[in-house]
Amino acid sequence: MNGSYFVLFAVPGRTAGARLGITATRKFGGAVQRNRIKRVVREIFRSQARLRETPIDIVVNVKAAAREATFARLEADLAARMRELARRLRR
Repeated sequence: MNGSYFVLFAVPGRTAGARLGITATRKFGGAVQRNRIKRVVREIFRSQARLRETPIDIVVNVKAAAREATFARLEADLAARMRELARRLRR
C-alpha cells in the first residue's frame, strides 16, 4: 500500500499480535535521521492499540519525503495505511 510518506507491505501473521519491520535506506539520510524516523514509526505503531491485537506482519518502507514532514502528518498517513491493511487482511 502506497502512502505519501511510506510504502507498506503486510501478510497475515502467525502470532497473536501484530509485528512491525521498518526500512529506511541511506537515500533517506544519515544514521541519525534514519534512526529518528524509525523511532517515530514505532511510536505511531504503539499508538494503534486495535491494530496491535490483529495477527498481521507489517513492513514499512520510509520514503525520502518523510524527512520534511511533521509528526502529525506522518502519524495521519501511517495510521490510515495500517488500518486499511488490517481491514483488507480481515476479509
